[in-house]
Amino acid sequence: MEKSEDSLAKNGELTPEKELEYFKGVIRSLMYDASKVLAHIELLSHGAEIEEEIHLLDHYLDHTRRLCESRRGETTNLA
Repeated sequence: MEKSEDSLAKNGELTPEKELEYFKGVIRSLMYDASKVLAHIELLSHGAEIEEEIHLLDHYLDHTRRLCESRRGETTNLA
């Protein structure tokens, strides 16, 4: 019986490359959920200062998400 990547990750049996992909998948999922919460907050917020902070946070989340979506050795425009 073949083990799932999830059970292999929990037991520390993944190759470094697979471990990195697993980690990036977890972070990508967290960034997606954080972006959804941020979009909800944007609907409720008012005021220039909070809107600027939300925009900056959105930029950080987007940057992190794109880092996790990139493939090893792939060059992307992350700026």
